[in-house]
Amino acid sequence: MGIVRALDVFASRFTKNPATVRRVREFLRGFRTADARCVVALVYSAVILTVLEYRYLPTRVALRLGERGGMSVEAGLTWAIATSVLYLLPILLVKFWHKEPLSSIGFSCKGLRRHIWIYLAMYLVMLPILIYVSGDAKFQATYPFVTDARHSSDAFWKWETGYLIQFIALEAFFRGYLLFTLAKRMGYTAIFVMVVPYTMIHFHKPMLETFGAVIAGTLLGALALRLKSFYGGAILHMAVGFTMDRLGADFGG
Repeated sequence: MGIVRALDVFASRFTKNPATVRRVREFLRGFRTADARCVVALVYSAVILTVLEYRYLPTRVALRLGERGGMSVEAGLTWAIATSVLYLLPILLVKFWHKEPLSSIGFSCKGLRRHIWIYLAMYLVMLPILIYVSGDAKFQATYPFVTDARHSSDAFWKWETGYLIQFIALEAFFRGYLLFTLAKRMGYTAIFVMVVPYTMIHFHKPMLETFGAVIAGTLLGALALRLKSFYGGAILHMAVGFTMDRLGADFGG
């Protein structure tokens, strides 16, 4: 039994009024539409951003673990796992509510080898910029997030494992589920709607990086829609994230 059908049956047990039952059924049928999917995607975005901000912000996790003056690998991985789970949960909506293949939200490697040069070129453009900003004290105080990863190779690789997986989940959500769900109703305008919450998750980072997220989010969104896949963006995001942490550890450690 589908989710909407189950809710229909559940609601009908609370009233025998035909007019009320009809209105309930019309309301529930509306949840099959593209508009309803957009509403759910946007509300879910607001909810998880709130949860991540007030419950799983890395500094808040560190404080709950009683840490002072830095963030441990445990705190960092707790954040990475929480964000990954919340970003990937919409897969269940697509499978059991939308009843569509995951390729409908960008889970596709079709054509990736043919287009990977685009993302490689973007990385090469960004690399000298990353090297330049890595000399800034604020950059070195921010990356890697985990303090021990700046001094310990073991801590660095443990942290990077969770951190890089988190980037895959992040791209799956913003340039996958959210973008492709909105695009079915909004077309390419969905890119700019997606960029708003994506930029918000950078508010605790250096200002230049946050402005950069607006540009990067727009470009990656356009590429994801054009190529019908977020995989290239995930690879680029992981490469940039790893490079930033490596530079931060090398120059600031």
